[in-house]
Amino acid sequence: MTTILVTEPVHDDGLNLLENNGFTLVRKWGLSAEELGEHFQDIKGIFVRTGTLTAEFMAQMPNLKIVAKHGVGCDTIDVAYARAHNITVAITSDGNAPSVAEHTLMFMLNCAKTPVHMDNIVRTDYRQRTSIKAFDLGARTVFILGYGRIGVRVAALCKAFGMRVLIADEKFSQSTREQDGFPIIHDLNEGLAQADFLTVHVPLTDKTHHIIDKKRLLKMPKGAYVINCARGGIIDEEAVRFLTKSGHLAGAGFDVYSVEPIVKTNPLLEAEHCWLSPHTAAFTAESLKRMSVQSAQNIIDQFNGGVPTRNIYALEVYSPDHA
Repeated sequence: MTTILVTEPVHDDGLNLLENNGFTLVRKWGLSAEELGEHFQDIKGIFVRTGTLTAEFMAQMPNLKIVAKHGVGCDTIDVAYARAHNITVAITSDGNAPSVAEHTLMFMLNCAKTPVHMDNIVRTDYRQRTSIKAFDLGARTVFILGYGRIGVRVAALCKAFGMRVLIADEKFSQSTREQDGFPIIHDLNEGLAQADFLTVHVPLTDKTHHIIDKKRLLKMPKGAYVINCARGGIIDEEAVRFLTKSGHLAGAGFDVYSVEPIVKTNPLLEAEHCWLSPHTAAFTAESLKRMSVQSAQNIIDQFNGGVPTRNIYALEVYSPDHA
């Protein structure tokens, strides 16, 4: 029997898939540190959702072969330790992509149509309906930083609304000018200068931390919007607070934060016209099921004689050196 540590509750379909394939599950929640430690020698895989996996923690499991991430972001996992010890780190490569893409569009539509304000007018003073200021997404330009699994879907949805779509990703060579019919921007400042909306879909790394700072946000036209459904820390939160209050930015939408859960001192809580969600872009019924099942399948593939190569974690970066 192969023992798998499950760090947090996940959709039952993934757990059932593992048990039906002969795996023994150790559910971390509810166990004391001492009780958990009794399983360390047997654990060969970790099924992790949002929990932190340090080198010190993984080092206690000498037979560990795979970490299966419920999602794609591995900034809470010591990937360097895993690689150095021949431990596969696998992700659910497209499990949450449709849901996060839709969440991104939700924020964009909220910026364009202000539904909360409209609802308030209906409930309080219907005569104020003529004060509503809305606009069509189709008349605007979106700049998508990061053209991976999610960025591709966001681009397609924006195109469906009639938006002008610009894309940027370090994977494109300088000679490549177009992908899927969308112009590729190789100079980050050039893309920002044209963008009514900026949405980021890159991983958080040392290179992408605050890649969108105050200086770069000021490159955007006055009245622009920024969206972050990727990772907190990619966009400078203090800069968003300052620029929404000054009026340079018309608003923002954030699902992720530099510190989570969000702290009371987070500047975004004081930003103007800033809509927030609690890192739940992937929390749809369909996405949670997909991520649980794909994580389980990655574990099964690992122990059935092959590394889950389609889903193996690869450190993708977007470097300011190429901006």
